[in-house]
Amino acid sequence: MHEANGLLVSLVRNCAGICDGFWESTTYSSALECADIYNPPMRIFLAVLLVVCSVPSFAWGPEGHRVVADVARDHLNAQARRAVVQLLGNDDLASVSNWADEIRRERRETYGWHFVDIPWDADGFSESRDCYKPTERDPSSFSDHHNCIVDRIEIFERGLADRRASRGDRVEALKFLVHFVGDVHQPLHAVARARGGNDIYIVQFGSSRCGSRPCDLHAAWDFGLIEHTQQRGSEYVELLERLITSQHLEREAGGNPEGWANESFRLAHEVWLNDGGAVDQSYYRRNIPIVDQRLALAGIRLAQLLNDALGK
Repeated sequence: MHEANGLLVSLVRNCAGICDGFWESTTYSSALECADIYNPPMRIFLAVLLVVCSVPSFAWGPEGHRVVADVARDHLNAQARRAVVQLLGNDDLASVSNWADEIRRERRETYGWHFVDIPWDADGFSESRDCYKPTERDPSSFSDHHNCIVDRIEIFERGLADRRASRGDRVEALKFLVHFVGDVHQPLHAVARARGGNDIYIVQFGSSRCGSRPCDLHAAWDFGLIEHTQQRGSEYVELLERLITSQHLEREAGGNPEGWANESFRLAHEVWLNDGGAVDQSYYRRNIPIVDQRLALAGIRLAQLLNDALGK
């Protein structure tokens, strides 16, 4: 068994480190081809490993992103809404809210655009430190000095506002913005420690397994806490709209991506758990108000950004 484990470790390293950096190092088919080359008997072990390692963490999950987009749609001004319809064919921002996750396998250069790795002990975001992350897994990263969510939101906002840009480029900019403004409001998308909590294994509402995978802190914030609310779709949007009104969150609709990332970074320290920690009912009660407020702020800030870019 030890010998098999050693072969597996060697194989994984030879196949570009499948689990290192989520799924991005290789595709399923190429990895199995690699297994045939290096050690055919290990093919089945690699197949199992890929099933375990191939699912990336997506901020807020599909439901959270749709909720953010629906809140944003409710706060668009008339001119911005018309511009969205011209670009998308309708004003259904939720329909494109998860596109940026769906294309990550094909667009590997976009992987680092979904988050910003601010070091745990830092005072906050630093572009020179946090937005240049060259890695052999993505050759384009060596020339990308804007490889973080903060810079990418700013870049795509300018692209969307540019009336001289092609329609295709502006549509893509809009799709990225709808997703990334949601991402930057997820606290664990703004901290480098333990890969934003992906490497912090927890017990989630009494179980150490979440489906086929060990429960981790990042996924709890992506999916677990939102699912535990048992709020879905329009009823969650209505809850957030009431929160926006009662807490006067419209006053905080402005700001900029750096400020939003720094808010998330500070909140990451508040909600952090160490290995073996519990996301239980007590943790849920303490932190679901943060989840709700971040989703609400993401929605109204996305609307303000689109109003600024399209509604003038």
